[in-house]
Amino acid sequence: MERRASRSRQFGMNLIGAWRRRQRDRELLYGPKVMLPGGPERWIEDTLDWLTGRFGVEPLRRPPVLPSEFVPRGYDGSERAARELCLKVCAWMEVPDDRIRFSFRMDEVRAAARSAAVHRLRAEQRANIVAVSGLRATMTPAEIDALAAAGFAPEIGVLAERELQAELHRSTAIVREMNLDRRAELCDRAEAVWSKPAGSGSRACWVDLRSGGVDGTAVMLSADVLADPSAVVAATAHELGHEVLWGYHLIDRQRQDAEAVTDLFAVFHGFGIFLANQAVERVPGRRSALQTLGYLGERGASEALAAYCFRRHELWPVSILPVMPAELDRSVRMRTFARLAAMVKDAEIASIQEGAPLA
Repeated sequence: MERRASRSRQFGMNLIGAWRRRQRDRELLYGPKVMLPGGPERWIEDTLDWLTGRFGVEPLRRPPVLPSEFVPRGYDGSERAARELCLKVCAWMEVPDDRIRFSFRMDEVRAAARSAAVHRLRAEQRANIVAVSGLRATMTPAEIDALAAAGFAPEIGVLAERELQAELHRSTAIVREMNLDRRAELCDRAEAVWSKPAGSGSRACWVDLRSGGVDGTAVMLSADVLADPSAVVAATAHELGHEVLWGYHLIDRQRQDAEAVTDLFAVFHGFGIFLANQAVERVPGRRSALQTLGYLGERGASEALAAYCFRRHELWPVSILPVMPAELDRSVRMRTFARLAAMVKDAEIASIQEGAPLA
């Protein structure tokens, strides 16, 4: 009897543990990828206040961007079509595009930059660092030169210097660490970088080329996104946030929520449907595998989209929910509607308490 009770308790504990693990995994998959001070709801409201104060309410005056209307019907997945779509995002967000170099070979460029950093590290004969470093070159100097000659020399130069300095910092820390446990920990962290391709898990990146002698910036997208115009739009809207917020030094790039602010900047300019729909996607070729894209996560992007709609409704007599339900993925739609309903209820309660009807 006692043994049976013990097994029952153990079974119950296993179920609780499994439930907690599932909850943790769901939070990692659907929740924000960075810490948002004050919690997602408070952070979104505070950051939207800052964006409105800095850029005015004009971005909110424009309607939300609908994928069915924004993406051209004849989009064919070519680099030319994707570049035109990127320029269209620039025009909508009112970001000057004359000094932005758009390209769609990010994976090659980042591989070339890492390989160039490895070749430099070995050429400089820093024996103690080279002996520790596990950074690997995947391209020969001739292949790097060919890509540079194709017009990517500025991007390769800037990214290679960044890779080199990061690797010197990692390897030097390992060499100087005398505590064996701490050194093993540093090696494990470094191996996590060494074992993955440069920029893996990223669809796009923004690069300030001024340190490389070019008066401009680069927005590079992975060739993998070309077939999906919604991914092109979402990635471009995010990177253009870097162009404005980082390029004009409006926020500190080192702040913990810098990437999340950039996501919200895109939502603020009407691209919330794209970001929320792209937040959790199936991995191509793997039906049951999911990947997360962006920094707000599906939950944060849905809440941000709801806050965006509510603010538009407060500012002007527009529908609190613009004509967009059919544009939203089912899970995004449910989250957005739930958050909107909660915001309306809170506003009604506040209105009653203040003795004034809700407009």
